[in-house]
Amino acid sequence: MAVIATECGLAQASRVAAIGRETYRQTFESHHDADVMTQYLDRAFDISVVTKEIGHPQSGFWLLEVDGHVAGYLKMNHGLAQTEAQEDGGIEIERIYLLKAFQGQGHGRVLFDKAMAVARAYSSRFVWLGVWEHNDRAVAFYKAMGFEITGTHDFRMGDVVDTDYIMRLML
Repeated sequence: MAVIATECGLAQASRVAAIGRETYRQTFESHHDADVMTQYLDRAFDISVVTKEIGHPQSGFWLLEVDGHVAGYLKMNHGLAQTEAQEDGGIEIERIYLLKAFQGQGHGRVLFDKAMAVARAYSSRFVWLGVWEHNDRAVAFYKAMGFEITGTHDFRMGDVVDTDYIMRLML
């Protein structure tokens, strides 16, 4: 089985948008109203939005392919691209998205390992992320990787306000 995480550029924006839309929908559609979900997906994964994110000099994207099939992706931010102000020395994992068909097979770990390699390359003191408080699978994964919950923040989807845990791993 060939599993590779490849850094992507603007040419892959449509693939990133499609995989982001599908993984988000698979993970969260049963928890939110269909109209709210559609509005969020149309906004967050619009090709112009994703193209702008990929082009940001302080963000990085890596597509995960398993036997030639796109299985997920990683998005990381440092500096001013981080979605929330942090103390100096941190880098954010904004997204580790993996299609359900590829979960539970160690592929999320490939993206996580890529994130750690990127963090080390930037000489980061810590890695942080936000994860929905009810995404038990993700919270358990990050805790198993050594992350600790250090706070919370609000995540808006339309009129719905969810709570995300802020989790941090010191390097």
